[in-house]
Amino acid sequence: MNGRNMIPFIAVIMMLTLMVAPVCSEDTEAATGDVILYSNTSELELKSGSSSVIQVIISNTTGNTYDIRMTSSHDNGDYKISYDVSEFILEADGIQTVNVTLKTEKYSERADDILTIGVECFSFDSTPVTVNTISIDVSTYSVYNNEESFNNILGIFKNPFPAPFDSPLSTAIITLLIWMVLGTVLSIVAVILIYHMIFRRDKTNVGDARVRLNQMRKFIFGIIMLYGLANSMNVYGVDVDLVGKFTELSEFLFVIFGGIIVWKIVRVEIEAMGRRLGENGRFDPSIIPLFLMIAKTIVTLVTISIALAVYGVDFVAIITGLGLLTTGLSFGAKNIINQFLSGVILLAERPFVKDDKIKLSTDKSLTLVVKRVGYMNTRFKNWGNEEMISIPNNAIVNGTMTNMTRDNVLYRVYDYFTIAYSEDIGKAKEIMMEKALENPDIISDPVLMSPDVRFDSVNRNEIVLRLSFIVNDHENYGSIAGKIRYSIFRAFEDENVDVPYDQYVVNLTRVKRVDDDTATM
Repeated sequence: MNGRNMIPFIAVIMMLTLMVAPVCSEDTEAATGDVILYSNTSELELKSGSSSVIQVIISNTTGNTYDIRMTSSHDNGDYKISYDVSEFILEADGIQTVNVTLKTEKYSERADDILTIGVECFSFDSTPVTVNTISIDVSTYSVYNNEESFNNILGIFKNPFPAPFDSPLSTAIITLLIWMVLGTVLSIVAVILIYHMIFRRDKTNVGDARVRLNQMRKFIFGIIMLYGLANSMNVYGVDVDLVGKFTELSEFLFVIFGGIIVWKIVRVEIEAMGRRLGENGRFDPSIIPLFLMIAKTIVTLVTISIALAVYGVDFVAIITGLGLLTTGLSFGAKNIINQFLSGVILLAERPFVKDDKIKLSTDKSLTLVVKRVGYMNTRFKNWGNEEMISIPNNAIVNGTMTNMTRDNVLYRVYDYFTIAYSEDIGKAKEIMMEKALENPDIISDPVLMSPDVRFDSVNRNEIVLRLSFIVNDHENYGSIAGKIRYSIFRAFEDENVDVPYDQYVVNLTRVKRVDDDTATM
């Protein structure tokens, strides 16, 4: 092998040496024996409820093969030890890397400890084996530790009062009273800022604003006092385990109270925005409940996810499980989901609103008055009766719907009259126009062609004329049309305008009787 070919090989050896050197440097002087252990650290600090991994390298410097079993010992510290590989076969001149995981308890207290890691070696030929061990300084501490806060006002300031007010109990009571004052002041300041920044700007009703702000003040005070209670417990020197559990409960309630406050602010903003856009004619205020429902769902989901995270619940796993559950339910509840989504579409697009009169393609003879649009069903009143009808929203969305009163209160009515062939068509049209104009409930407008009479058709024994007119009261258009129809009929009688009716001519023929004997011949 020439010098040029040796260069890459030497470079690789040097890189491996540099990579291994930091791992082994600390224990190189003490590393003696047949089986040698190295670690990547000699000191470790662990927070309560956390874990850390130490990498241990076991090197066999002999020509023998050993059955290796990992061992460890420690005197202090509330943590557990586990190995990714606890037993293995170490070949002659072989190397094995073992990851040692240290995991502290959730409410572990502060402690300093020395962790000793070693191995037990079993030789197949009973040859004595010398093994070294490694020692690691392990320090554990708690996020709920109260050593620095003990008997200090607010956990910060030394208690300046004389005995007996310098005891931990007195200091804790003083701290709690300070937090009560701070909570009262800060909650009042917070609601004043919220009022000026949101309620006053959005012109919220004074009575509603007062009620909602008072509720917010209580929740803000509660959030501050939860923190104050935990701080007072640390000042008194309560056991770390109890402080930790109370702090977690406080954080959970903190998230819940915070979510309620956020929802109340979001609700005010949505309602105010709906009012502003509604005044400009760019928004239908009746769909505000839909936006409120969507916003409430989002705030609720986010609040629940954060609150569960306090207790270490994996919200992503919950969402994944809910997704699978939803997929399964969607097959069994397809119709229900379809109804709900159709309700959302109706509330968003608003093809009709309350008191609109509509006709559905399923029965165009039936006029329905809209009473309430829900997420699953829409309730109608039968215009021709007092019946209440509930129709699934998907049936409305999937069909054809005619809204007769949404964009225009005017309603055009058509009536048909017949006259005989012998009658004067012009005279009949004049009578029909005259009687229509006499009714004060119709709109007379040449542009709208109201009223208007047209020659409609010719039948076997009659001529059909069509009268059309517009009324501005759809509710009573039937009564108005009936009055005009009656007056025209009476006018035809007075003017001797013949209204034809079906006539039938029956011809009777006398048949000569035939005897039975003659008929059979």
